[in-house]
Amino acid sequence: MKGISYQVRRRFKPGRNWLVDGELEFIRFSLLLLKKGDGFKENLGKEELGIVLLSGQVEIYVEGKIYRLGPRRDVFSESAYGLYLPGRMEWRVRAVKESELALAYAPSEGDGETKLVLPDELLVHHRGREHYQRRVVDIMVSQVKASHLLIGETFNYPGQWSSYPPHRHDRHNPPKEYRLEEVYFYKIYPGQGFGLQRVYNDARSFDRAYVIENNDLVVFREGYHPVVSAPGYELYYLWVLAGAERVMKVVDDKAHSWLHNF
Repeated sequence: MKGISYQVRRRFKPGRNWLVDGELEFIRFSLLLLKKGDGFKENLGKEELGIVLLSGQVEIYVEGKIYRLGPRRDVFSESAYGLYLPGRMEWRVRAVKESELALAYAPSEGDGETKLVLPDELLVHHRGREHYQRRVVDIMVSQVKASHLLIGETFNYPGQWSSYPPHRHDRHNPPKEYRLEEVYFYKIYPGQGFGLQRVYNDARSFDRAYVIENNDLVVFREGYHPVVSAPGYELYYLWVLAGAERVMKVVDDKAHSWLHNF
């Protein structure tokens, strides 16, 4: 098992690319790259699945129904499409255009419903103030009745911070805090840019910074996790959370919580 936090950076090939598979208790995560006309299918078994279209256009077939996602040129210029599948079913996809799909899995309790999330159903939040302004988009939060998954996107404006003031969600202490694992999958625009991701705990027994480039992923088992984009570059990350209870309740780093009143 890997540590408190770690980074994944690799070249992707056509088809499925696993980035998190067995390292976490709740989350598995892969990218599916399809050329025009390509297909893919799988049986979910006892896992729920959140599908997010990052680019392209696809048709997804589930239990005799067709769900159309896209078109989406890229994450920076057009809004997301998502499809939630509660598990215990087969799904297959055909690419209408060259496409990139994010696939996030978690254990399924089997009581959800298949749900297509269209751009007009996204919930957009403008958060922060000078130097930590960002746009947060809920894709599968209140929109779906999931067992464990929470999915959305964050857009850091150039030179701006997000997940700020720093917060954590690594202890199960209801109703103040609920433990959630999390992964961030990043895009940078323009693509040669970079950002920085810090992950640390209260004791500083773990305190690490990662240089973030396009298509990197970072896993958080615990700790505060603020991120900043370099000036001149917009930074995007798809966030996926899951835990024993599907409740998003975070705790700020007390050293920086004064910023809420600044």
